[in-house]
Formats: sequence, structure tokens, C-alpha cells
Amino acid sequence: MSHPGPSPAPAPHRVLVVEDHPAVMEGLAGLLERQGNCTVVGRAATPAETLVLAETTAPEIIVLDLMLGAADGLALIKDLRTRSPGTRILVFTLQSEEIYAERCLRAGASGYVMKKEPVAELYAAIRTLVAGNLRFSPRVVEAVMAAALGRPRAAPGHAVTQLSDRELQVFRLTGLAVATKEIAAQLGVSVKTVEAHRENIKNKLGLPNHAALTARAAAWLRDTAEA
Repeated sequence: MSHPGPSPAPAPHRVLVVEDHPAVMEGLAGLLERQGNCTVVGRAATPAETLVLAETTAPEIIVLDLMLGAADGLALIKDLRTRSPGTRILVFTLQSEEIYAERCLRAGASGYVMKKEPVAELYAAIRTLVAGNLRFSPRVVEAVMAAALGRPRAAPGHAVTQLSDRELQVFRLTGLAVATKEIAAQLGVSVKTVEAHRENIKNKLGLPNHAALTARAAAWLRDTAEA
């Protein structure tokens, strides 16, 4: 009596890697192809490249660094959800989960892994997303559910978590020393709107003036290893 042969290996997952540091991009792509049962179908370093490749390569998963130079990763996630709704987005970043993970979930990402975690967590997250599930920490899921149910939220551990998504964009770009007019152009708003956001940020963070805001934003970027 013949015995069935071994089950065929599962097909590699089609992955688009989005990362603006070339060495990191190549290292990550190599790891995914060698050990993560993935085929890297494209590499992108900017939002524009990402949107084009998401449409032309039809990846199952986009592994996306949240910070791409001065570009806004949250806005990119929202654009991808609109233009490539069948693709699942896994954020792979240095940025604090406390500040960004819930924002990414609201924007349409399906998972969030910090780069300081073991690489096995990245592989596991990809498998989780391919299976149709989300990969966020229990703390993030609890916070989102509490907000949906109108329950009181836990006190934030970091003052920056008080900022709205748009205020956080302005705060980050200020720390990167981007000029006010350039911030307005990038966000598609007026200079007065940028200035109004800065006033709100100063009030929320208890900062007395623009110089203090700039210094605080630059220090925050250094702390998150972005500057």
C-alpha cells in the first residue's frame, strides 16, 4: 500500500518592503526571503513608489517603516487602504508603540512590530496577517476597544500621546527643522493652520514658546532614533 508523500511546502508570501535606508531595506528583504517564507516582489523608499508598486506587484503584505524621511507614514497607510484594500499592512518601525500603534490601527494597518523585537516576531506577524488576523499588543487592542465603547482611557505614559495625528505630524516636522511653509505645503494646509497646530501643541505639552517647541521636538526625535 502506497503512502502519501509529504505535503508540499506552502507558497511564499508576496511582500513589498518599504524602507528609506538602503542597507536596512536590503538586509530586511534578504531575511524575509531566506527565513520568512517570503518573496519580495518590490522595494520602495518613498510614498509615491509604494503606491505604484502596491498596484503593480499585488503584494499580500506590505512591510512598512513608519518614517520615510519627512513623509508621513500614517497618511501613506490611509492611502494604501483606499487604493489597495486587499493588501495587509505591517508596520515595522523604531517608533514607540505607545505613541503610534493605535494611530496605525485606526489608519488601516493590520499589525505593528518594533524593530527592537526579535526577528522571529516579524515572521510570526506576517503569518498572522496572511491568516487574516491582526497583530497588535493586547494594550493597543484594549485601548481601541475602550475608545469604541466610550470607556475612560488609561493615563498616557508619554505627553506626546496627547497630540492628534495632525499635531503629531507638525511636531515631528518641526523637530526635523522643516520650514513652516514647507510643512503647510506637505500637509496641504495653510501656514495659519500650521501655526494654530503649533499653539495647540505648546498648550498640550506646556511649552512657553516656539523655541521650546522646536527643542522639545528635536529631542523627541533623538530619543526615538530618528534624527
